[in-house]
Amino acid sequence: MGTTTNSPFFYLLASTSAMSIFALTPDSALAQEAEASAETENRIVVTATKREQDLQDVSLAISAFEGETLADNQINTLEDLQVAVPSLTVGNDFAFAKLYIRGIGLNSSLPGLDPSVALHVDGAVVAQPTQQFASLYDLARVEVLRGPQGTLYGRNATGGSINLITAEPTDYFEGYTRLTVSGEELGIIAEGAVSGPLTDNIQARVSFRHQNRDGFGTHTLTGEDVDDANKIGIRGQLNFDISPAVSNRVIVEYFRENERSRAVKFLGASFPQTVIDGLPAQIAALSSNQPGVSDEDYRDGLLAQIPNLVTLAGPDALLNSRDVGGDLPPIGRLETTSVTNLFEADLGDNFIFRSITNFREGESFLLQDFDISNVRNGIDNALPSTVQVQQVENEQFSQELQFVVDTDRLRGLVGAFYFNDDVSAIVPIGTNPQSAFNRRELLDPFREETNPGPAPAARPDIAQLFPDARVMIPGAMEVEAWALFANFTFDVTDSFRIKAGARYSDESRDIQVDTFLPGAGPGLQLATGMDSRSFSDFTPEVGFELDVGETLLYATYSEGFKSGSAALVDGSPFITNPETIENWEVGLKGTYLDGALNLSIAAFYYEVDGAQFDRTRLISSGPRFVTSVENAATTEGMGVEIEGTAYLTDEFSLGFNGSLYDIEFQDFITDNPLDPLGALEGLAGFTPRTVNLAGNRPRNTPEVSFGLRATYDKDLANGGNITASAAYSYTGDQFYTEFNDPRMAADDYSIVDANLKYTFPNQDLSVNLWVRNLTDEFVVSGAFAVSTSRTITGTYLPPRQYGVTVGYEF
Repeated sequence: MGTTTNSPFFYLLASTSAMSIFALTPDSALAQEAEASAETENRIVVTATKREQDLQDVSLAISAFEGETLADNQINTLEDLQVAVPSLTVGNDFAFAKLYIRGIGLNSSLPGLDPSVALHVDGAVVAQPTQQFASLYDLARVEVLRGPQGTLYGRNATGGSINLITAEPTDYFEGYTRLTVSGEELGIIAEGAVSGPLTDNIQARVSFRHQNRDGFGTHTLTGEDVDDANKIGIRGQLNFDISPAVSNRVIVEYFRENERSRAVKFLGASFPQTVIDGLPAQIAALSSNQPGVSDEDYRDGLLAQIPNLVTLAGPDALLNSRDVGGDLPPIGRLETTSVTNLFEADLGDNFIFRSITNFREGESFLLQDFDISNVRNGIDNALPSTVQVQQVENEQFSQELQFVVDTDRLRGLVGAFYFNDDVSAIVPIGTNPQSAFNRRELLDPFREETNPGPAPAARPDIAQLFPDARVMIPGAMEVEAWALFANFTFDVTDSFRIKAGARYSDESRDIQVDTFLPGAGPGLQLATGMDSRSFSDFTPEVGFELDVGETLLYATYSEGFKSGSAALVDGSPFITNPETIENWEVGLKGTYLDGALNLSIAAFYYEVDGAQFDRTRLISSGPRFVTSVENAATTEGMGVEIEGTAYLTDEFSLGFNGSLYDIEFQDFITDNPLDPLGALEGLAGFTPRTVNLAGNRPRNTPEVSFGLRATYDKDLANGGNITASAAYSYTGDQFYTEFNDPRMAADDYSIVDANLKYTFPNQDLSVNLWVRNLTDEFVVSGAFAVSTSRTITGTYLPPRQYGVTVGYEF
């Protein structure tokens, strides 16, 4: 690759040199105003490496937030978190969480596909994207790890990992309660926790959170709210001190939401009339190239299909609006239950054994109308219905064993991991909406069909559940994975350390997918099939750490692995190739000026092979569309991230973060679902045109983002305290399609948040006035081209919200 100025190695070397110069240059103005005692304050202890470390001592790019910080700033969801973390973007469509770090994330809206950014709760993975919307409440800490975490976190962490660490039971009685009332949507959030000892050796903690809010928009046909909130989460914990060296903690959690949310909004027609008007000229230039077919007959056959391209979105579909039409108001439901067991034994002489056991099950239900119109297709007229139902259910089990070593010169762990996930989904498209709603409970018997099982002829006639559906797609998948891993840091000298790790992963997948066309006859089966594949991968990590004065310098090479995912080709199932990443990273961390400045800078370069993307494109027959998943050839990315806090005085601090990215495809030849000629596939031998996306940016990848948070924290003479903060975040323009179509994109935007909190002299009662998205920015957070209804749809970030939170601690 050489050492030219375009070389990633030159780029990383230059970045490292700049970091070192910056870190070792004193700032006398800050030093004069800072107190020496600050050096031991403002510290956050994290467990990103699966052992406790000071945040500034961890040689990887990580952002961490304590639970009190999240609560004071009304960071209640992962979507809220993205304004505080460089490189993190969070969106959703089809009830799937879309988590992206450094341009890597879930590029699909199909059930059964795995994310590329892992989510862990108390060390246990949450595998399904439909279950990653749980509320952030009663947390000790949130950690966002950027870059591949293949060694310690394994599968599906090619982009990074988000770790939620819940507050533990205490050996003394404590608790809190908070009540939030917010603005025009009449939002109510009630949450609290109580913790303490039950006996000398048993501690307990119970926490809850309930949110209820009117909608941000209206369903224009019925007048009912959309994008409302109705969530409840309950978590119970018991900690058993079996002996002074042995403990066991059991965590049981339940979460439910029942809302008119998650539905997509109308962004535009897939094929506007101007595009349709230009098709004859494009078709006129085509030649048949088929024996016995004249060019004229060939072109006439293609032209005859043009009327089928006209969008089905009705004239009342609202552009750039939080209001939405449809035959029925959207329905978004999610229910999850999780049981986690954390066992730890101190073996003495710097050795610890841990076990993390988790069982999780969940069900997601979505109903939405693709045409975004009040034209009641399939009810009041002969037009086919455009309603989609999607139900996804899964049961997962994971077991992780860790043997931790912490000596004077050697620190790390070895471990083993096992995972099993049974996923079932059923997707009727084009069904009568009232039928879909009334018959949703009939899907329940299929939750047991999570293992690919009997041939379709021996199964119940699934198509008869929704006899009026245009398309019926039931499917099932089983994933089984195991891994062995190790990661260690060795002190060569007092200031120089080497680190090395590796993980061997083995995974198998079995899928079965059927496609029915009920409207064409009783249970007419268009395609069916099963596929099974196994994958294994070795993901190493090597690097070094060097202390230079107050600065930690580090360099790391690491790899990540995401196995092949379920996919369809022409209606038949298959499993794609894996997604892999190689990542080079250098960085520095330090606490300077007697603790007045905490600073982290990271620079990276990566290559991703086989990133997984879905396609829903038009065809000329059958259900008029086909969905598939394919692997991109190569994605190359590089960037610089900065994060830190300056404590300018005893009361005033300034937090800052920023990222600058250059991430693009190097080679990705595919066909565009929004190419209108794709609807002519199969007619007179027509083959869709392909394009090379080399030079395009991946989805959810702004080139520039940064944020500032100013905080004033003052102890008052009466014993009370006042805290005021204001935050500004900027996100550059980004695309929600790898085709970089401006219709599926968000312009750059800025978000301003602020809060003012007063804590009374007794320190147990507080009042917090807050506002989020002060300037009421209207921001597209995700987009999807829905070829079955000829519309482009998307979702939006929340509008301006404001309110008051009253808290009481005891």
